[in-house]
Amino acid sequence: MKLLKRKLTKGDFHPTLMQGVLVRIFVTAIILVALISLASYFYVYNQEKEKRLGELEEYVMNRVKSDSVIFELAEDNLEVFKKEFLRLYTSDVEVTEEDFWNLYFVDEEGATRMYEEQFTGVYTGDGVYRYGMSSFIGNNQSVDDPDFQRRLVLSYRLLAQLGPAWVNRFANVHASFPENGIVLFWPEVPWGLKAKADLPMNELGVIRAVSQEENPERKPLWTGLYYDETAEEWMITYEVPVDYEGKHLINPSHDVYLTDIMDRLISEHPDGGYNYIMRKDGYLIAHPSGPTEEQKWVGQLSLEKIDIPSVIRGYNLIKEGADEGEHPVHIIENQVDNSYLGVGEISGPEWWFVSVLPMQVIQDVAHQAALSYFLQGIFLLFVMLGVVYVVIRFQAETPLRKLRYAAEVIGNGEYDKISNQDIPLPLKFKNEIGLLAKSFVEMATNIANSKSQLEKIVDERTRELEAANAQLQKLSYLDGLTEIRNRRSFDMDIKNCFQKAKTENERFCLMLADVDFFKLYNDVYGHAEGDKVLKQISRAIQEVIGDKGRVYRYGGEEIAILLRNCDAEKVITIGEHILSYVRSLQIPHQESRYKMVTLSIGVAQYTEDYNSPEELIKAADQKLYHSKVMGRNQLSM
Repeated sequence: MKLLKRKLTKGDFHPTLMQGVLVRIFVTAIILVALISLASYFYVYNQEKEKRLGELEEYVMNRVKSDSVIFELAEDNLEVFKKEFLRLYTSDVEVTEEDFWNLYFVDEEGATRMYEEQFTGVYTGDGVYRYGMSSFIGNNQSVDDPDFQRRLVLSYRLLAQLGPAWVNRFANVHASFPENGIVLFWPEVPWGLKAKADLPMNELGVIRAVSQEENPERKPLWTGLYYDETAEEWMITYEVPVDYEGKHLINPSHDVYLTDIMDRLISEHPDGGYNYIMRKDGYLIAHPSGPTEEQKWVGQLSLEKIDIPSVIRGYNLIKEGADEGEHPVHIIENQVDNSYLGVGEISGPEWWFVSVLPMQVIQDVAHQAALSYFLQGIFLLFVMLGVVYVVIRFQAETPLRKLRYAAEVIGNGEYDKISNQDIPLPLKFKNEIGLLAKSFVEMATNIANSKSQLEKIVDERTRELEAANAQLQKLSYLDGLTEIRNRRSFDMDIKNCFQKAKTENERFCLMLADVDFFKLYNDVYGHAEGDKVLKQISRAIQEVIGDKGRVYRYGGEEIAILLRNCDAEKVITIGEHILSYVRSLQIPHQESRYKMVTLSIGVAQYTEDYNSPEELIKAADQKLYHSKVMGRNQLSM
């Protein structure tokens, strides 16, 4: 053996052949990995694009439907106001000058305003409590006209009557006049007391927009976005011009705070994207970037005044493509800004709701997938190179060196070393090397082969026995009916979880789920159907939990779930998903109040207050009982 070691370490074997094989394999494999990664990028990109655009279309459709409700409500409200005001105006209801001056006074700057008590709260002569009211007539407008006084008082009475029921969805309700006057029900802001005395409201864009000169067709309209200096709020307004026998009488209106719209824009948008709203004539209604300080004096943000290039380009693309076809939602590609625009029309003001999905979101998913494939391919490549190196080294290089040394030994006449296997030879090889080795020792080869075969049989039997034992052990932890883990596995796992929580501060939660009215189900449908239900529900829970935890049949129709590294919010989300998923199975159950099979769930989260797994199980069981007491089909934590 010393001679063998000397010969094997002499270094006369040149590894050029091995290096050449490894280099060729590496170059070929790296090209294949690159091609697969490139193909995966385009495949994932197209799949993700189709998925994201479908989600974008559905999201815009749902948002348009939900956002249209407030505008439709505003139109309904003001139509009621219009009819009631005309009824009052054309009636014989009298308004005296005394009635008017009981409500109004002229301030030191010449503006006519409503007394503050109408805002803070006052009881009328008939015992009606009025509040939140204010009014303003600019100092450039006379209030001597009896008709003007009558309209002001009538609108005050009508707003005081209808306003409290309407402002739950709107900032306020008010009525403006062509004579530079306004009456408001606005409990949060005494607008009429705060307005500047020389404020020319009827000359500004909002009220002027419903004048007979600007709006000869006398159509109700929604304004663009503007800044109310008095209220110090960005808002939009819905106005309805009211005429009688050709005379412009009044404009009932609703204001909607921009902050209400912005809250939804900012908080509710697709992942990675954002939303904005535009009028069809190019006025920006709301955008998550927010108007600048300088734009507060613009009044309305028209296309020319918007300092957001992507919005301007998006508007031009929408004008070209949004009116094509009858589909309620249009998906438009904005190549300049590398994004997709989901566009839907909000009924009422006929605005465009635009949801922007950057292409980068899709590209990032594709890049990540391609990089993952590439890294996996590189890893597998190096594994394969390692295997090839080991195979060549041990299947070719080393056996050839041994045979070379064996030839030298035979040449020296030392036959007993070969027959006694003092010198190891590659007799197990099923190739030319093995045949060559057998030619050296015919007798020794037969003995070696017999021994090798016996060892092989023992090896195979040992592996089979180990595999059978492993399978038997696995089966011992599975429930025979539901094929999820059984009570024995649960008892062992919860002890391990509890021990790690105590020693390593690992968090975990326990869920106990119970099939509602399961005994009645078995009584009505039979135990065979009951077993099917347990299998379905077990599979459903296992699908929801996935790799986030383990699912066990705790006993009968009761199922336990162990979740590691979880917090309360995550557990509640998972639990509600389980309840929803089971309900979605729509398994009929006529004896249940829900007419379908449902679950009740109790959850207990580990804290240091628990001294044993039994206490945690008891806590979860109490929460399960609470779910049942409260009507079942719910989660308690």
